[in-house]
Amino acid sequence: MVAPDVFFRLTDGGEEARLGGTLMNPNELGMLAGVGCACLIFDLYRFKNKVWTIIKILIIMYALYMTGSRSSLIGVLLIIFFHVNQTKRKTLKFGIIAVVAAVAPFAVYSIILKGGDQSRLEEVMSLTGRLPFWKALITEGLPREPLLGFGFMRIDYKEFFQSAHTYPGKMTHNTFMQVLMNLGFIGFTIVLFQVFFTLKSILSEQKEIKLMLIGILIPVVINSFTEFGIFGESNYGIMFYQIIIFSIAFKNNNHLTRPQKIILRKKRPDLTV
Repeated sequence: MVAPDVFFRLTDGGEEARLGGTLMNPNELGMLAGVGCACLIFDLYRFKNKVWTIIKILIIMYALYMTGSRSSLIGVLLIIFFHVNQTKRKTLKFGIIAVVAAVAPFAVYSIILKGGDQSRLEEVMSLTGRLPFWKALITEGLPREPLLGFGFMRIDYKEFFQSAHTYPGKMTHNTFMQVLMNLGFIGFTIVLFQVFFTLKSILSEQKEIKLMLIGILIPVVINSFTEFGIFGESNYGIMFYQIIIFSIAFKNNNHLTRPQKIILRKKRPDLTV
């Protein structure tokens, strides 16, 4: 409100102002709002006094609305329904459902459908021009370098991908498509294995940790389908994906492994029993 030129970005010929401005991509800010909601929902479980938690969630939801990020809104709705499905407390479940039922139609109409304008609906159906771009990448670009790709942060031999239309920039607005174009099918296969084993490790964690990590993963992965995402160059999703990996990779083990016992016996024989 104090400095709208700094904090808001005008899009669609100045018709829409999106929170983020010159400071941050509005879709990334929306993703951060989704992560914030995923973390704060746990305070609704833990604290008897939920007023302050609800106020913080409402502030974050308002920020999400001001970003105008469709993908982030979908991510937050998925997180909420995910938690509703998990909780056994009927009062909390019905309360959350009632709030979502009251807010969701307005949010979907305003953010996703952009007020119901016919031209904007066509834009939504093409994912703001991403679908024809991805189709051109797969049908025209990928066959040139199918196995190893064009290299890191390159989607063609030149700075821009050229087909029937010229697409500026080095990104595909989809982290998995980005990997496919940068590293080819070999790199894409490695990434799929990495994501698979990450999910497998998350599902093997204790319930509270598992719910927290899945809640963080949902907006991060959704953002990855429209932006740089978890395998890109400059996106906050990378940081949260690393936090998830660290959470499942680093553990305190109460028992020493055999190699650790051998090293300990050599270095500190006085500590071995």
